[in-house]
Amino acid sequence: MFIKKNKNFITLAGMSLFISLNSYAQTDPCSTLADLQTKTDTNSFVGYGSASSQKEADQNAQVDLARNIRQKVTATSTVDETKDDASLKATSKSVVSEVLIGAKVLKRCSDKGTFSAVVTLEKKAFVSSMTEKLTANIKKADNLIQAIEKAKTDEALGKGVDNAKKFLAEYQDNSESDLEVCKVYKGCSEINIDNIHNLAELVSKEGDKDQYVFITNNDKVSTALRDDLITLLEDDPKDKIKIMDGAVTESGSDSKRKILASCKAKVGSKIPGTDDRIVETRCTLEAYIGKQKKFRKVYSCKATVDSEISVDDAVSTCSGRLTLE
Repeated sequence: MFIKKNKNFITLAGMSLFISLNSYAQTDPCSTLADLQTKTDTNSFVGYGSASSQKEADQNAQVDLARNIRQKVTATSTVDETKDDASLKATSKSVVSEVLIGAKVLKRCSDKGTFSAVVTLEKKAFVSSMTEKLTANIKKADNLIQAIEKAKTDEALGKGVDNAKKFLAEYQDNSESDLEVCKVYKGCSEINIDNIHNLAELVSKEGDKDQYVFITNNDKVSTALRDDLITLLEDDPKDKIKIMDGAVTESGSDSKRKILASCKAKVGSKIPGTDDRIVETRCTLEAYIGKQKKFRKVYSCKATVDSEISVDDAVSTCSGRLTLE
């Protein structure tokens, strides 16, 4: 049926043709191709991006490709809303890294300063890449377990635990959701990550054994503040240090895991208008595993002395007041 055409009306058929032609004229060929590929190519992931430069358009297409992969992962996973988004972040980083490795540009388009791109990634290649990555991580975890369990010296044990901690932190940050991602796309059925969990348990267990011999200089200042320094070290939640029980013998200096402590008290000049002086006490602690220095800490305290208060008394007042510089 047609509507009478005059200066105020056009035919419905004419309107339809006008809209169709106008829409087609504004359609980005790359966008059209991306839509077509998504509907017809079941063996590949597809991403589309546009920007004011071709490089940025390519990057946006890769981001879109990663987003399309993640959508299926999150849609088929149970989300615990009481947890933060660490798992999703891990999935995102993992997926993006694989996209950057395997994505190929299918088509690039440009029109009046606007650029766009279509990128694809074969699902088979993606799953294969994820499988290889997981296999490599599992093998590395197994090697780290062996290094810790077969360590014959404190130095070797400490190094093994440190390496394992670094690996687990990187794995948690970038790859923890790899197996879930891979299984969503029908891959990694033979992959078992028990070794990674076993490594985490082993590190937790051996971490409690991160003990050191504490060796102080044989002087009044260092000896007087020894117990305070041990307390400060063991109470620091960051390092989780354990000081071995018992007095240090001469053989203690031969220990592979040791903390060397040295304290000195320095008397300053007189405070103007008084006979008082400031005594600054500084304690330097250096931890070693074998010849490798693990850390250095400096604690200090200031006290005022006069004719009735000795330097030893001033040092004693630092007990419980030492602070980390």
